[in-house]
Amino acid sequence: MSISANPPNSPVLRTRLASFGLIEVLGSDARSFLHNQLSNDLLQLAPDQAQWSAYCSPKGRMLAGFLAWCATPERIYLACDRALVPGLVKRLRMFVLRAKAVIDDASERFEFSGVIGEAGDHVPLRLALTDDAMRIDLPAVDGQRRELIVAPVPAPAVAASAVSGDETVWKAMMIAAGEVWLTPATQDQFVPQMVNFDAIGGINFKKGCYPGQEVVARAHYRGAVKRRMYPARVKGTASAGQPLFAGGADAQECGMIANASVLADGFCAVLAVVPIQSRLEANIHLAAVDGPALVFLDLPYAIPESP
Repeated sequence: MSISANPPNSPVLRTRLASFGLIEVLGSDARSFLHNQLSNDLLQLAPDQAQWSAYCSPKGRMLAGFLAWCATPERIYLACDRALVPGLVKRLRMFVLRAKAVIDDASERFEFSGVIGEAGDHVPLRLALTDDAMRIDLPAVDGQRRELIVAPVPAPAVAASAVSGDETVWKAMMIAAGEVWLTPATQDQFVPQMVNFDAIGGINFKKGCYPGQEVVARAHYRGAVKRRMYPARVKGTASAGQPLFAGGADAQECGMIANASVLADGFCAVLAVVPIQSRLEANIHLAAVDGPALVFLDLPYAIPESP
């Protein structure tokens, strides 16, 4: 059973992603400044590569999960949910101090779109800079290539061979890929490992300090990660931030929906954050102990084991 929303061998689908926002960090200290703020190693980020990186509170809870890349050595972009951008820009500016880095909301200057099913060479998280756009390959889902395109407004015209799609299709593919997309409903709720940021390369455990680093490292080295995120299907409609309940004798609230996207068959694709043991032993229900039951699916990647 799959939650992919674009059947294999279907036409190329290009979707405008209106809910995506962009932060631009510009200056000679942009890279070192962000390296000291985020969970990943920005100093080693190659010019032809993008990376996931978490921005955490001092308590280790994620304020954002960025897709980050360098357009030039002194110009770095951070993609995240558009509703989060103003607050994140304000917060990041508080810590600039004497660093030579200017932080701006670039959401109005760029337009995001996602391409699904296009044939061609595919290297996950590879960055390509062209004359008219920044293009990032993401891991394929059900054998279908995914490419994120970030273009200055107005964006390039869609090729005649491409079919225009709904944003929910792209988000369902992200769910199938196990890629969390934090929104206001889930901000400050998860330690990065709870949403598998270690599994998708979003945490570097060898780098120096950043906000929340002690909490994130302790969870890793002491084997304290008790919750994980899993893709699932559920009948009806779900939304990010909704609670999940374990059924049976241990009926109680046990987790949260991280992301949701309505499918065409009356089901909803979700990413559910639940205790590992509950996932293995209990029936998990949406919104109430007698709510619709989740049907869990396999993750497309392995969960790292504690050292």
